[in-house]
Amino acid sequence: MKNFILFAVLLILASCSGGNRQLREKIMDAVTSEKATAAGYQVIPLATMTDFEWEKLYFFDEGTDNDFINNEIGFKWDGSTVPGQHRRLLFVNKGQVASYLDYDYTEFPLTVYGCEQDRWVYPRNRAQFASFKYCQDDKEIYTFIPVQCIDNLRDLMQLKCPENP
Repeated sequence: MKNFILFAVLLILASCSGGNRQLREKIMDAVTSEKATAAGYQVIPLATMTDFEWEKLYFFDEGTDNDFINNEIGFKWDGSTVPGQHRRLLFVNKGQVASYLDYDYTEFPLTVYGCEQDRWVYPRNRAQFASFKYCQDDKEIYTFIPVQCIDNLRDLMQLKCPENP
């Protein structure tokens, strides 16, 4: 019985996403709130959602190893490889990691899009993200793209999932 309980606890801990859980919850709440404007999307001001200083935000996909992350951010960080089925938002300030969050995209299907000069690296002064929901393979997907590039995804806004009966 003790082994079963230990196994269950380890399983629960392994399934949790890493990093800043409070910020992950804030982002999830903001993205899923469905407060779209007449333009068809909502604006998420990421800089005002954080309670720590940061200069740049980096996005990494599942399986990205720490060597690649260190190369991208320009300094050594003792983080881990991005777990399978997860994505990572990593915040950097003055040559160190200020915070990060991993999220399981099978549970929270947020797709981060790059644009123009902000291709997976977003300076704080350009951290206003457009977000809306669209349908892909009968699944609802949420977007996160810098506002200045929303026109790149206008076609996706029309893809709506059928209503559940």
